Amino acid sequence: MRHRTLDPPKVATSQLPRAHFDPKSGWFRRMERATSLFLSHEVWPRVPFGSMPYSAILERFLTVAAAEIPIANLPAPFDGTRLLFLSDIHAGPFLSRGALARVFARLATLEADVVIHGGDMATSNVQEIRHHEDAVARLTAPLGTFAVFGNHDHYTRDIEGVGRFFESCGVRVLNNDAIAVSRGGARIALAGIDDWNIGWPDLDLAMVRSGEVAPGAPIVLISHNPDASLEAAARGVALTLSGHTHGGQVRIPGRPVLVRMSRFRLDEGRFEHDGAHVVVSRGLGVSGIPLRIACAPEALLVTLRK
Repeated sequence: MRHRTLDPPKVATSQLPRAHFDPKSGWFRRMERATSLFLSHEVWPRVPFGSMPYSAILERFLTVAAAEIPIANLPAPFDGTRLLFLSDIHAGPFLSRGALARVFARLATLEADVVIHGGDMATSNVQEIRHHEDAVARLTAPLGTFAVFGNHDHYTRDIEGVGRFFESCGVRVLNNDAIAVSRGGARIALAGIDDWNIGWPDLDLAMVRSGEVAPGAPIVLISHNPDASLEAAARGVALTLSGHTHGGQVRIPGRPVLVRMSRFRLDEGRFEHDGAHVVVSRGLGVSGIPLRIACAPEALLVTLRK
């Protein structure tokens, strides 16, 4: 298991890219999404031993990307609290049951205080994720294990089934909801919203629930898509954790990503916007093709600091 420290934050802006390449409505993104889903549902499951190449890549190049994030008004008992953020697992034809179980066992040795599943547990159907119930159930944390939905979870057309899977694993789904995380008599709010592009996100409701469960406390938001973070910052969210982008998945070293998943170019790493922090993970899995180039699979280990 490799380790790296994320670079200092870049400034996130609302400047939009060219319309044709908009990740939600641009023609290129629509074509790429349709092709990826077709391959994942109709082609790759029929390839013998199709899970072997990427399972080997994941186990060999798994990286823990660490960052210490200063949070205004963080209660003293939470100083040093560690959040393990896992996104874009993409259970399916590229990922074997044994590989994910071994990866999760290695991540468990980090002894994080909170475990968060950041969306896209599935790729194209609910059957894919059921093979991994034991691995997910065994990765626990003393302050709780939580999840949100991603766009591929919705592509299964059985989002309730994905929710039931997490429940069976002891994972609390925060779908436009929030929960108080308590430590040493203090609280912070952990909020989660549905996928920003494909789901039914309700950031306002998540903020209301945050105020109800932990009045006046800092808010950590889980949003599969990082594009929600700019609006979240305007509503007082201290930190947003996201995935979705795969960090580009296949990259030319030193060059911008080839397939952009964020309207605001929040491709990977740390960002700041209006005093709020955003951390975007490359994720653990892949979609479309069983390959990563110049973009190792990663889990985030975020340490909260006063």
